[in-house]
This record gives sequence, C-alpha cells and structure tokens, in this order.
Amino acid sequence: MESSPPPPPWMTDTRRVGEALRGSAFRPRAVANALGVLAWSGPALDGLWWQRKNLAEGLLGAQIELLVRGGRVPTAAARDAFDARAWRAGILEDGPEGTVSTGLVLPLECDLVWTDRPERAFVGQSGVFMPDSTSLALRRALPSEPVARHLDLGSGGGAVAVRAARWAEETLALDVNPRGAEAVYRTAALSGVKMSPVTGDARELSALGTFDRVSFVFPLLVPWDGLTTAPLHTIAESASLLVDVLNAVAERLNPGGLCLFYVQDFAGARSLPDAIDAAFKGRPWRGAFWWDYIGETQAGPLRSGILAIRADASPGWRDEQNEAPDMGCDDWWPYLAPLLGEEG
Repeated sequence: MESSPPPPPWMTDTRRVGEALRGSAFRPRAVANALGVLAWSGPALDGLWWQRKNLAEGLLGAQIELLVRGGRVPTAAARDAFDARAWRAGILEDGPEGTVSTGLVLPLECDLVWTDRPERAFVGQSGVFMPDSTSLALRRALPSEPVARHLDLGSGGGAVAVRAARWAEETLALDVNPRGAEAVYRTAALSGVKMSPVTGDARELSALGTFDRVSFVFPLLVPWDGLTTAPLHTIAESASLLVDVLNAVAERLNPGGLCLFYVQDFAGARSLPDAIDAAFKGRPWRGAFWWDYIGETQAGPLRSGILAIRADASPGWRDEQNEAPDMGCDDWWPYLAPLLGEEG
C-alpha cells in the first residue's frame, strides 16, 4: 500500500481549466446533443461514444472534439477554445497536424472526470478505464449527506470518488494501477474538490484506518457468456474478489458505516447474505441487492446491480429490481434508502 503522492505542480493550472470549462457550455446535455445520444449517462457510456460524429460547432465543438472524442483540431481553433493553462497543465499538446488532448475529460453532472484516451484506456492493466453505466449507477446511489471519511475502491480516474468528495471531509481513492493517482488528481482539480489517491489492493486496507462509507464498482466476477474481451469493463483476476473485499471492508467500517458496491451477485457457493454474514462475523448488518441486469454466465444466471450494506443496523435483507428513473434523475438514494429501512 502506497501513501498519496504529493500533488503535482500542474494542479493550479488544471483547476483554472476546470473552472473555465464548468463555466462554459461544456455540460452533459450539450455533449449528449452533440454526439446524438438521448443522455450523457447510463447506457450511452457503454457504447463507443468517442467514435460518434461531433455535431457541435465553434468553441463547444472544439472542446468536445478534443476532450470527449479525443480528436485533433487545428491549433488556432484549440487556442480560441482554451487559454495557455491547458497546455501548461499538460492537458493539451500541439503537433505538426494540430492539437490533441493527452486524456479525456468527461462531464458527469457538475463534475469533470479525467480518464485515458481510448487507445490507452484498454491496454492491459495499465490503462485508466473509462467510466460506464455502472459508474453512473453507483454515483447516483451515494447519499447526499455529510460524512467524515469515504473510501472509493477501484477508483480509476475518480468518477465515483469525485461525487463522494462533495460530501466527505476526506475522500481516499484507491486503485491498484499506479497511473490512477495522476487521473484522480486531475479529476479533483478539474472538479474543484479534494481527493487523496492511494495505490494498493482493495483486499488490503488495514493501513488506511476506518471509514464511514466505502464504494466500489467491481470488475466482472464472472464473464457474461459470449464476452471474450471486455473493452468497456474489466474482468476480475479472481472470482472470489467480492468475498475477499467483504472480509477486508467489514473490519474497516465505522459504527453505522455504509457499503455501496456495484457488483454481480456471485459469491461462490454462498448466497450474498451468507457471504456478508461470514464477513461481518456476528456484527449486525442490514442489506439490499438492487439489481438492474440479469444474464447468463459460465456460473449460470447472474444479476448485476448495487449491493448496499449498513453496518450495525437491525438485521434485514431485500432483493429487488432497480426501477428508479434513468432519465432526468441523478439521485437514486431516495429509492434505495427504504430498502435499508431508512429515509432517503
């Protein structure tokens, strides 16, 4: 487990770039309209959206071409759309054929999330994987209530952690990929929040202390049938990852702490409640599996969705399909909270 590296020297310039972008027309709806999708959320993020034609023009068109599609624009057009800070921060760079971005900047609600360009994101384990509909689902499930410490596991570029950081006094964003630290710092600066990146394994958390909330968008525990490659979602190295992480997290939760995972309901030969019981070792808990997809896998029919666990609550378990509105609703906690016996 490595502690947070010092903030890079480009943080101030990146923060100013983020302020300018957030004050411009570079918003989710504008990006959706430019790419010809219904909404810049949910299933739209599961496709090859960077290959869609950019219908926007002018300053917004240049922003989307560079930061969302990862395309190339004439340097003069880039300098009309951005000031010198974007180059000083290492976000843009000039070449003989025009200007390109060194990564992508995705507008998710009021946040700007930094991630790898497509040709880098899916290269082995070194890529910072792009957020997809599973990231959006977990973002929406986070309660809009203050907490002291939040731990986001498998953070990537911080798509979930950045929303958590708006409510937590301290947010740690952990990823096994060392390149995730730079991406998290860029996301934090672009979005105007504070996050601390940590490089390490999600199963080894003892050095990090305890937390009020823990989130994790899991890689696939068992590949869906017919899925030989996973360009938009990683596949876990071990199908026991959920059980291993439950065992690690149960010891790191403060009294009344909340776990929010996006995961397949695969815990080996155990049911989800049995696996949680074993991990919590007699500590009371209340949980819900709020699933949104069911499909065939090598292990038989499995579902994927949000697993929510409240520590030290009166025992109970709910297993229900997620029917919360996908369009025009960025806060799912009021729909999820009642499954835990709470008010949203």
